[in-house]
Amino acid sequence: MRKIMTNKTSKYILLLICSMSLLSCEKFLDKQPNDMLNLDQVFSIRLETERYLANVYSYIPDPLVCNGVNYTPLSDEADWVFNWPHQQINTGNWSPVNTPYDIWSKYYKGIRAASTFINRVSECKECDELNPGITVQYREEARVLRAFYYFLLIRQYGPVTILPDVPLAIDAPLSEMQLPRNSYDECVDFIVSELDKAQQVLPDKQSNTREYGRTSAGMARALKARVLLYAASPLWNGNTDYADFKNKDGKQLVNQVYDQNKWRKAAEAAKSVIDKMPEGLYKKNGTDGKFDPFLSYQYVFLDRWNTEVIWARPMTGDAVRWERCSAPRQINGYIGLGPSQQLVDEYEMENGMSPFTAASTTANPVINPASGYTETGFSTTATKFTKAGIHNMYVGREPRFYATVGFNGMDWVYKGADGKTIIRVELFSTGKDGYNGSNDHSTTGYTTVKYVHPESDVRNGRHVLKSWIFFRLAEFYLNYAEALNEYDPQNPDIYKYINLIRERGGIPSLPEGLNQDQIRERIRHERRIELALEEHRFWDVKRWKIAEQTDAAPIYGMNVTTGTSFSDQNFYKRKITESRTFQKKHFLWPVPQYEIERNTELVQNPEW
Repeated sequence: MRKIMTNKTSKYILLLICSMSLLSCEKFLDKQPNDMLNLDQVFSIRLETERYLANVYSYIPDPLVCNGVNYTPLSDEADWVFNWPHQQINTGNWSPVNTPYDIWSKYYKGIRAASTFINRVSECKECDELNPGITVQYREEARVLRAFYYFLLIRQYGPVTILPDVPLAIDAPLSEMQLPRNSYDECVDFIVSELDKAQQVLPDKQSNTREYGRTSAGMARALKARVLLYAASPLWNGNTDYADFKNKDGKQLVNQVYDQNKWRKAAEAAKSVIDKMPEGLYKKNGTDGKFDPFLSYQYVFLDRWNTEVIWARPMTGDAVRWERCSAPRQINGYIGLGPSQQLVDEYEMENGMSPFTAASTTANPVINPASGYTETGFSTTATKFTKAGIHNMYVGREPRFYATVGFNGMDWVYKGADGKTIIRVELFSTGKDGYNGSNDHSTTGYTTVKYVHPESDVRNGRHVLKSWIFFRLAEFYLNYAEALNEYDPQNPDIYKYINLIRERGGIPSLPEGLNQDQIRERIRHERRIELALEEHRFWDVKRWKIAEQTDAAPIYGMNVTTGTSFSDQNFYKRKITESRTFQKKHFLWPVPQYEIERNTELVQNPEW
């Protein structure tokens, strides 16, 4: 069942994403639910009903606000200079009573708001008079959002409490509010069933650009596939580390028996996403009219609502900070989002070979001589991506590297008052963007160019609109390959979809004849590159149960406290930029202490 909106209705639907899109909804920013009205009144008035739905949407996170809740600096992908709460987590200085990134209360508020809307929206007769049946679509949009908020909770806290479908009354007896946790599998089953319901009603994608950002069947399908992938992964599939993770009545919260069939479900769900998007990965041609891997990857994140995007959040006013946090100080940026040496080392050479051997570590790299990589000297000739004089470690890397990581001596392109302008990034200590000049500097000797538009003018506060992508097709190529490798490791689709990612990235296909373990490592490597800085890595290493190795290791970068010129070799030495702590309990966030005290049926997460 699909409802097509009239142009008149679309005008009001802007309210649904008013909190997410500054420029398209600026005049609606003050239109929050009217607290002076009771719910009977709210759902008898179309405009108030739509305001209520806008409020349900308002809980969607905004990772482009770099000083907000972004999980990238918690991973081994990056080290951010800013003294924000992520540093408490990285150093182990947190507890149930002092919990950075506490999202528990926020998303339960969003869930309750969604549940109220789902149960009351049919009362809006005025809504259906304007567009018959529209309340059904509104209801299913809220259902998808509720499922999304539950996913964000179980991703961070593990099994949570599934609230009654009809929210409890404010004056309900205290005993009715004391609810235990559901098991992880019960949470997954509930989320999946809700998404299946919504897919029967919502359109596959929003056809009107004014309605982008709203949920759709495509988004529900993608969320289902990601939820099932997480559920199949080692952290939640027969994890005996959680054998004692039980409710007070003894109920087991995490299954103790590995189920390979979960990988089959994850593979099928990912394939259903792929099959609905036969146009494939986004590609862009260069000025010569030929396919350009660099531009193709760069503009996946800059060409708003391109064909690869399944669901994204429109940029808010605060989201321009991502570009300012990434940009050099020379153009009034903060240059504080520093990719790690671990991430830099992961990128292949343009010939598709790794720069390092399997025995290599970040602290003690063992160079693969066949790759052409070297960590000494400077280039004498220019290439497509580097000018003469660039340190050789940045020369000849794959195109995705140059669309993600900014490095010492690179050209930073931005649109100044007189059109395009280029500055050379100076990350060495005495450089214009270096350590000595300001507290705003890269701790790793790198900065971020992903999600930074070359037409933006950071110096004068003019930014090209973009969207934070929550779901894009490339992820599901990788999800599908990962799930197949665990369930059906001989399936040729594994190679097919990994190689489609690599082909768009401008590097050769995988070598034939890899075994299951080798393919698993290549998939994890490919995820790290393709999905870099998109908030996947932090959760991936947890669900794979390797975070005790990756996230307990120190973060490395260049020697940013030294260097007086681009050619000063002292700058290009590997140094620890941050020592980190990761204990077994850190696989999950602690349930906030205020919630444990309020709900006596809640058990705390293991070891907290």
